[in-house]
Amino acid sequence: MIYRLYRQGPRGRLQLAAAFDAAADAAAIEQAGELIEGQAAELWQGGRLLGRISDAGDFIDGVPDA
Repeated sequence: MIYRLYRQGPRGRLQLAAAFDAAADAAAIEQAGELIEGQAAELWQGGRLLGRISDAGDFIDGVPDA
């Protein structure tokens, strides 16, 4: 599956930081953490927000429990 990683640009808008292929969400989350090291970002797969990565590298789920 193709995943996209966005970070906040200088004017506050999201900008594409990377697009990459991963076999599953868990692999994409791990790869995203390595790619965006030290910056806050959002991880998307298609129109689905997987979550956010803090500048400290912590992953926060994008969808709250129902």
